[in-house]
Amino acid sequence: MSRRSDKSRPERGPGRSGSGARRSSARGWSPGSSILDPDAADATAAGRRFTYRSAVILGAVLLVAAGLLKPIGTGLSQMQQVAALEADIESTQGEVEHLRAEREKLDDPAHIERLARERMGYVREGENAYIVVGGGADGNASSTSQAGASSEARARPWYIELVDSLRAVGYAYEEDR
Repeated sequence: MSRRSDKSRPERGPGRSGSGARRSSARGWSPGSSILDPDAADATAAGRRFTYRSAVILGAVLLVAAGLLKPIGTGLSQMQQVAALEADIESTQGEVEHLRAEREKLDDPAHIERLARERMGYVREGENAYIVVGGGADGNASSTSQAGASSEARARPWYIELVDSLRAVGYAYEEDR
């Protein structure tokens, strides 16, 4: 066993024994001292250090938060996909209703006769058919039915048409070289 020298031991104030009794000083808090005392505030602030325990707890909280980022992001993207699919379902249901109405129209013989006359140029027996050559845009516009107009409008989205036209211009430019 070795004993420490007196130099390595902290000095004790008068009236103190080595039994661990607390010393009351001007730097620490004592009952009756003011909270506004700057020396007392320094002594209590020294007790609020960033300890190893708080670092471990903070690290664990950050680890859990980092672990939750991916599932939360996945959930948000799935919610967006569900919303897009629901919108697609609604548009498809509208299309189905339109096609059902069109099918019901096709059960009517008068509607079928009108379509045959407009689209195919059919005539009844005894009627004379006349074909006008060079009729202009007005004659062609009246011959299209609603079904033909909706299929032309729904053929392809505008941005696909734009990309195709840009590609065609690029290919034509390359051929001219």
